[in-house]
Amino acid sequence: MKKKFLRKLHKNRTIAVKKSKFLFKHPLLLPVSTFIVLFFVGLIGFVAIGGSTQGARDARIVNVYVDGEQQTVTTRAQSIGDLVERLDISLVEEDIVEPSLEEPILEDDTQVNIYRARPVEITDNGRILTVVSAQRTPRLIAADADIELFPEDKVLIDNTQVDLLKTGVRERLVIKRSVEVKLNVYGVLKLVRTTADTVSGLLAEEGVSPNEGEIVQPSIDAEIIEDGLVAVNLPGVETVTVEESIDFAVDVEDDDTLVAGQSNVRSAGQTGLKVVIYEVKKNDDGKEIERSEIQTVVLKKPVTEVRVRGTKIVTPSFNPSVTVAGDKAALMAAAGIAPGDYGFVDYIISKESGWRPGAINSSSGAYGLCQSLPASKMASAGADYRTNPVTQLRWCSGYANGRYGGWAGSYNAWLAQNWW
Repeated sequence: MKKKFLRKLHKNRTIAVKKSKFLFKHPLLLPVSTFIVLFFVGLIGFVAIGGSTQGARDARIVNVYVDGEQQTVTTRAQSIGDLVERLDISLVEEDIVEPSLEEPILEDDTQVNIYRARPVEITDNGRILTVVSAQRTPRLIAADADIELFPEDKVLIDNTQVDLLKTGVRERLVIKRSVEVKLNVYGVLKLVRTTADTVSGLLAEEGVSPNEGEIVQPSIDAEIIEDGLVAVNLPGVETVTVEESIDFAVDVEDDDTLVAGQSNVRSAGQTGLKVVIYEVKKNDDGKEIERSEIQTVVLKKPVTEVRVRGTKIVTPSFNPSVTVAGDKAALMAAAGIAPGDYGFVDYIISKESGWRPGAINSSSGAYGLCQSLPASKMASAGADYRTNPVTQLRWCSGYANGRYGGWAGSYNAWLAQNWW
């Protein structure tokens, strides 16, 4: 046993001596080995630390305003919607989120505003309605209620009469509507909208300061009336308004179902009404010396009267008083008369001669279908003017065109004066 221990001890000494000789021959081996070991330990630590740093780089600092409070959170949420979900913030459809829920979060100090919808009571010219809105400005709240406003309308928040326990309303919105007024300043007329209650308030809004002796109509303390007129004139000048009627027009339409010569009123016309604003100058005695129109305002538009006149040609059966050979339409076509004028021609010839080419007016001597005076005028249309109805119609067409611009004009003239 003792011999074995001595042999092992001798062996270990021998190995130690050999190692000592090896390290003595290689003095850099130990420090290099130590460096390598420390390098790998450090690398492992760097990777571990680097992983944590990368995680912190993904986080963002976000400022969130909700329910009247501002809070700052650090989050790895990728979008506003993701952040809202992580913060367990419940939303309703009318709530407003700025930026939108789809907006990505890309940088620190991103500001997120969440505005809660609440019931708002709106009073608009005596009409009261309630809207649920998350808007904060009065005009945007009105827009949520689909209320159209003029730029001059006043919109304000008035919570002095809000009873939360009774109505559940959080805010009260009051709209004061502007009215349109005609403003005449020294002869220059313009339309303005105002919420002023008096003439003086309107003039102050428009920056008009009447000088001493100038005339203000109505008085400076008078109430503003919608569509009214406010005038500021130089001394000796007044503004007056006069109501005047507007005559209606007459529209005549052809009706081929109505016999030529007949006419009806399809829809009656209606007279219109207008207000004419005049600037009146007076002398020292107060007498009017000059009047000039400033503007005409139509209060009621006239309605055009629609009349129909017949154009249907009826070929008469045999009648001893009608000695025209052939069909009326065929005769007018042979004379070169347009079909659209047949009704006018038939009406006039029927009245003048009853379609008798040899008709003579016993008192004047007028002759033929259209009663030419003298008869010889018709010779320009053909030598057979005394017996040929086509020749007579050709001359009649020339007369109608030369004097009345055509058969339609001749027809209108005949209706007005019973002759042509």
